[in-house]
Amino acid sequence: MDSRSTRTRVTFSKAFALRGSDDLLPAGEYDLIVEEERLQGLTFDAWRRTGAFLEIPANPRSPGRTELRPVTDAELQQARAHDHDRDAGTPLHSDADKHPRKETP
Repeated sequence: MDSRSTRTRVTFSKAFALRGSDDLLPAGEYDLIVEEERLQGLTFDAWRRTGAFLEIPANPRSPGRTELRPVTDAELQQARAHDHDRDAGTPLHSDADKHPRKETP
């Protein structure tokens, strides 16, 4: 089955929190990774989202180490709206930022 990943950069000017986490994440730029799989048997290309993750630096003292935290559209929009980002109404991902990657099982 074909799959693709979309990587988009999201910027927060204030510290923010995600649901299900007690820690406050610092302001800065974060990569948002959206995973999708191709729907089979259709006469046109269609993709279904299988997950979305925010890439978080695991520890400032260990550069290069990151963790992927699952995030929903609603959680991200809420965090961006709280940040008073001028793009608060922008969808979670944009076709302009897609970088398809085929994977084989």
